[in-house]
Amino acid sequence: MYRLIPISLVLLILVIWQLVIQVGDVPVYLMPSPDRIFITLVTDSSSLIEDLAYTSIEAAGGLMVGVAVAIIVGLFSARFALVETTVMPLAVFVKVTPVLAIAPLFAIWFGFGFFPRFLIVAVVTFFPILVNTIAGLKSTSIPITEYFESLGVSKWEILMKIRIPYSLPYLFAALKVSIPLSIIGAVIGEWFGSSKGLGNLIMVSHGNLDTETLFACIFLLAMLGVIATAAVVIIERRLIFWHPSVGTF
Repeated sequence: MYRLIPISLVLLILVIWQLVIQVGDVPVYLMPSPDRIFITLVTDSSSLIEDLAYTSIEAAGGLMVGVAVAIIVGLFSARFALVETTVMPLAVFVKVTPVLAIAPLFAIWFGFGFFPRFLIVAVVTFFPILVNTIAGLKSTSIPITEYFESLGVSKWEILMKIRIPYSLPYLFAALKVSIPLSIIGAVIGEWFGSSKGLGNLIMVSHGNLDTETLFACIFLLAMLGVIATAAVVIIERRLIFWHPSVGTF
């Protein structure tokens, strides 16, 4: 029942949007009506889906790189204080650097294929994954770890069977934050030297005042984020069903 509330709200917004456009006679180059956006999604579906797939590959590939590197660094940081004190200032420096400033540099250095956009996505998703990984690994109850250590359990087994499971809620929370960032990073990467993807199509549509295609791209990017986040929630519920945070979205 509660899941119908956001759907009803979206439908209400679309109805109001449609009425405002029709009653106010707003020019299409300023704001297209929802029905014209839907027509664009249907008539240009083949090219839009192709660009959506291109952007999805960039976002997913870069996110996997960022997650893998952040988890590895996080494991070492949680284990060795020297690594954390060395890495965290560098991670903060990367985080506060505007991605718009480094995106054109990556295009110059690494060309115009998938690789520079993978790097851009990895950069923007690295920090939240790293911070939550370290926080999750350090959140393990000290009495529990001390108890297992007193039984002669190795540090490797404690890491695999206690610390990592305890850190999973933090990791999934970071993934929910990083998924939108990965899509944003992929789009920004396509603004610099790409002839494919929804980010490139947004730039072209903006230059041509084709707001119908522009809004269609925005809608597809939003749906991509919603579907990816929903997939993470489903995996989270299966893996850490025991945690009290599971069940909320």
